[in-house]
Amino acid sequence: FDLRMPPKDGGPPPKKLTAKDKKRLKEIQKREELEEQCKEIAEQAFKQHEKERVFQEKVDRDKRRQEQDKAEKEDERLAEEAKRYEKVWADFCLRMQLSLKEHEKHKAWDTIVHTSPLPKVNDEADINSFLSIWREGEHEEQGNEEQKRNIDCDFIIVEQAVQLIQTILAELDTVRLLESHPNKSKRPPKGVQFHKNNLINLYTQIQTTLDKLTANVMQYLDKYLDEGDDQPLTLCKTSANIKYGLWAGNKQARVRSVDYSPLSIVVAPKDGAHLPKQLNLMNNVAMRALQFSFDPQSVHEKDDVGLEYYALGGVLIVETMAVPVPAKHVKDWVLRTETSLAMDVQRIAYPPATTDGSSAAPPIRISFQVPDYVVIRHTAPVIGIWSAKHQCWLPDGTNDFSYDAQSRRATFLAQNLTKMAIIQEKGFDVPYEQWCMQPLDSDSVLFVIEGRRRGDMSDRVVKILIKQDLCKVLSPEEPELEYLRSEWYKPATLLRHLSNSGYNFVLKDTDADYTPDILPKSQTMENKGYDDLALFCTTFQFASTRHNKFGEDKNMCLFRVSKQMRPEADHQGLNVDLDDDNKWWTVRYEKERCVLTKCRESDEVANVEELQGCETHLNLYMVMAKEFTIEKVDSSIGNADLLLQDAVKTLLSLVRPFTWG
Repeated sequence: FDLRMPPKDGGPPPKKLTAKDKKRLKEIQKREELEEQCKEIAEQAFKQHEKERVFQEKVDRDKRRQEQDKAEKEDERLAEEAKRYEKVWADFCLRMQLSLKEHEKHKAWDTIVHTSPLPKVNDEADINSFLSIWREGEHEEQGNEEQKRNIDCDFIIVEQAVQLIQTILAELDTVRLLESHPNKSKRPPKGVQFHKNNLINLYTQIQTTLDKLTANVMQYLDKYLDEGDDQPLTLCKTSANIKYGLWAGNKQARVRSVDYSPLSIVVAPKDGAHLPKQLNLMNNVAMRALQFSFDPQSVHEKDDVGLEYYALGGVLIVETMAVPVPAKHVKDWVLRTETSLAMDVQRIAYPPATTDGSSAAPPIRISFQVPDYVVIRHTAPVIGIWSAKHQCWLPDGTNDFSYDAQSRRATFLAQNLTKMAIIQEKGFDVPYEQWCMQPLDSDSVLFVIEGRRRGDMSDRVVKILIKQDLCKVLSPEEPELEYLRSEWYKPATLLRHLSNSGYNFVLKDTDADYTPDILPKSQTMENKGYDDLALFCTTFQFASTRHNKFGEDKNMCLFRVSKQMRPEADHQGLNVDLDDDNKWWTVRYEKERCVLTKCRESDEVANVEELQGCETHLNLYMVMAKEFTIEKVDSSIGNADLLLQDAVKTLLSLVRPFTWG
C-alpha cells in the first residue's frame, strides 16, 4: 500500500498522513537512496577491479615475457659458454692426464729403486701368495711338537701385514674418491670391495696368528714358567703397532688385579681388593689384552649406512679364555693332554650367562695408555664397544671415564670384556665454523678449516699446506700431531690420519642422519664447484660465508671469492682480510650456473639476487673472464701447477665444504 497513491474513482478520500507514516516514508526513501548509492559504488568498484585486473594481467604477462626472454637469453648464453668452455676443459684435462702419467712414471721408478718385500696392493695373486705362505708357516710351526713358538717371528710377519694394511688403506682412500667422483684421467685398477676383502683377510690372519700364539703358550705353559715358581705367567710383547699381554697359570685363590706393566694396561676391580669371582681366574682361565694401533672392525661397516661414532687410536681387546689341562711330570716323562685348545683358543664371555639367560656381574676397571698421536678433545676419552649386531661402534657398556693428561692414562669401567676403543662423534666438527683457501705463491696453497665452535677446550683451527700432490698439517701445534707436521702425505691419507688423531673432516651423505640441521648438497653441483675452485686455487682466495645455509637448496651453495687476483709475476701470496666485505664477492653457485650476488657477510639476511650489472654464467671461469679478461684468466690457469690443482680438488672433494661448511 503506497501512501502517496491518489484514491481510485469513487473511492474514499486519502487519509491524512500521521507522523508515524511520514517517518516510515522517509525511511523508505532513504533506503532506496542508499541502495542506489551502493549499486553505483559496486559498479564503480567492479569497473576499478576489472581495470586493475587487466592491468595486473598485463604486468604479469610482461613480466613472464621478460622472464622468458631472460631465460631464453640465459639458455643461449650458457649454451654458448658451454661450447666455448668445452674446449678449455678438454685442453685442461689432457694436460692434467699427461702430467699425472709423467708423475706416475717417476713414482714407478722410485718404487723400483726402493723395492719392498710386500705384495702389490692391486695384484690379487700377489696378496694371495703372501697369505698362503703365511698360513703354511703357521701349520709348520704348529706341527713342531713340544716346542715353543718363535714369538719374534710371529710379530715380524704381523708387522709386515700391518704395513701392507696401511698401503691398502691409502689405495682404498683413492679408490673411494674416484668411485664417488669419476675422473676420466684417473681410473682405479681395482674397486672398493676388492680392497675391503683383502683387508678382512689380513685382519683375520693377524687375529689367527695371535690366537695360535696364545694357544701354544697355554698348551706349553710349563715351558714358559720357571720351575718352582708359584706366580702366574705374565707374558708381554710390544711392536710398532701391537701390544700383546697374556696372564695365565694362576695358582692363587683370588686375584687382586692383572697388571701388564710393560704395556701400561691394568685390569682391576671396581671396588674391593679382588677381581670379581665371576671371572673364574682361579679355575684354569687366562686373560689376554691386545692393543692395536689400527681398527680391524671398521672394515665391516656398511658404506650406505650413516655412523654416529668412529674409533680413533686403534682398538683395545681384553678377554678371558680357557687354559688346557696342565702337563703332568712323571719321572722323566711329561704327560700332556692334546685337545682343540692346543691349536686354538676358547674365549669365555664376561659377564657369564646365568641359567635364566641373563648376565649380571660387577664392572671391571680398566686403564691403558692413550696412543701418543691421539688428541683428547673432551675432559676424558669416551670408550665405546664394537656392536657385532649393528656393525658399528657404540657408547654402550662403559662409564666412569677419567684421564691423566700427563701420563696419558685413561681409566674406565667396563661391563663387558670385549673389543673396545676411544670413540668420538663422527660429525664432531660439523658444521664447519668457517673455511678459507689461500694461495701462498704459484705452487702452494693453504687450506684453513675451523670445526664447530663450542667455546671450550675442543675448539681448534686446522691449517693444511698443499704443495704439488702432497700436503701436511701446519697447525694445531699439539705434540700429538707432530707426525703430520713433519711429513708430507697424499690428501686422502693425511685426512685419514687426522681423523685417527681426533679431527675428522670426511663424512658421507648418510652421516647427516646424525646432523639433522645439514642438507647434503648434490654430487653434481659439488664436483663442478670443486673443479672451479681447484682451477683458480693459486689465482684467487676463497672463503666460506655464514649465509651458505640460505634456502637449504641441495643444488645451490654460497661461498666468497676475493676481488683481487694474485699477480702471476709476484711470488708473494694473497692474504685478503676476511672481515672486509668490500674485498669480497659472494658467489651463488648452482648446478647449471653461477653469479655474483648482492649478499654481504655483514648482512643479517642473505640477498642472493644478481649483483647490479652481472649476469649468470656457466661456471666460475666464465664469471672471472667477464670481470677480468679471458686472456688473464687463461694465463692464470695455464701457468698453474697441475699436480697442485689435482691435490686441491681431491682435498675439497673429501672435506666437502659446500655441504658441511
